[in-house]
Amino acid sequence: MEAITVALVTAVGGIIVAAIHSFRKENHKDHAAVMNAIDRVSNTVERVEGKVESHIQWHAQGGNSGAVIRANKNRGRKKAERSK
Repeated sequence: MEAITVALVTAVGGIIVAAIHSFRKENHKDHAAVMNAIDRVSNTVERVEGKVESHIQWHAQGGNSGAVIRANKNRGRKKAERSK
């Protein structure tokens, strides 16, 4: 009877260890995918940050003297009207 108990504990333990090992492999793959996505987002944020900074400098240097171009104001309205 004792031998059967030892064999069952060993078999169940082996199955649990195999399952944990499998999940760890998946976790490493998922972690790598998430890190790649974070790197892409980080690069995009840095690029946009540079564009915003240069645009703010352009305004600070009197780029368009504060005038608002009329075409830019209407662009959003036209898109909204098209979607109706």
